[in-house]
Amino acid sequence: MLKMDDNHANSSRIETSNNQKMNMGLIMFIVGFLGLTFLITSGCVLYFKQMDEGESEKPDYTILRKLGFTQGDLLKGIQLKQIYNFGIPLLVGLLHSYFAVQSGWFLFGTELWTPMIIVMVLYTALYSIFGILSVLYYKKVIKEAL
Repeated sequence: MLKMDDNHANSSRIETSNNQKMNMGLIMFIVGFLGLTFLITSGCVLYFKQMDEGESEKPDYTILRKLGFTQGDLLKGIQLKQIYNFGIPLLVGLLHSYFAVQSGWFLFGTELWTPMIIVMVLYTALYSIFGILSVLYYKKVIKEAL
């Protein structure tokens, strides 16, 4: 007599496939949630750091304005500074995503192009939002420095 037990030795391919899909979905959700949490946290840290620097640089902007620099000149410099401050972590994060997915392909034996592209686009969009908010904050600081 063939006895079926709970150790999954007698499970069908469909059951095995469904279990693997559920486990992979859970792993992707956990990794995605932790990655998004890290992304938002690091973006906030960079943004608040820029806010603090903006407040401490306010007297410098007053001096530069008195020397004849226009608000547009100062904003161009600030935009370049923000591209540097947010661009390097963005580039490192995108490279990390790429190599993490490459290792996932090796470990799990499947290609994950769609999740990788979605994560990279989301990562770029969120970091861009933090960069834009930072430039807008600096714009306010420059106006107050007059």
